[in-house]
Amino acid sequence: MDKRAIAMCAILACLSGAAASNEATDVCLTPGTDYLALDFMAFDQTMEAGWREVANREGCAVAAADLIKDYRTTKSDLSEGMLSTMRWHEGQMRAEAGQNEQAIALFETTYKDKEHDSFGWNYYVAATIAFLEQDREALSTAREQLAALPKPSGMNMTDADGNPVEIDWPPNLKVVDGFVACFGKSYAESYGDC
Repeated sequence: MDKRAIAMCAILACLSGAAASNEATDVCLTPGTDYLALDFMAFDQTMEAGWREVANREGCAVAAADLIKDYRTTKSDLSEGMLSTMRWHEGQMRAEAGQNEQAIALFETTYKDKEHDSFGWNYYVAATIAFLEQDREALSTAREQLAALPKPSGMNMTDADGNPVEIDWPPNLKVVDGFVACFGKSYAESYGDC
């Protein structure tokens, strides 16, 4: 086979790979759905719509992450809190897909100022990053800090209708305990039954 034929085969292989990638995205997205037209609550906070609808499909974590990125980079009316939430969710999808470096970079952007972190968010972020970096000592430290977090006095959580809601304290400790129990496994496995 001459060099031109080899080059042509390489080009066809690349085009075939790109077509397969587009087919995977096509399988993940619901035809006729304008995801970018959804408001923030529908796109990010509804369990059966928006990016979560895509993420619930087998093998669609990257498509969900890309969709979140498209949404957060094209919408000009999102608050910093909304953007931080979306960077976290994109990071989760990238971590689930094994794109750990990209996930860590996104997670690092979600740290809160200490005076605005009464729920231990920063310890959860640190534990998640330590798990992805396979740093057992840092994971253990973040877990201990989160577990020791005192519940704010007078904290009364309510739902949208004003009804009292019980939450586990501290938030996300069960997830971090999953990271400890599943150390050495993938992020996706740590959310399952590793």
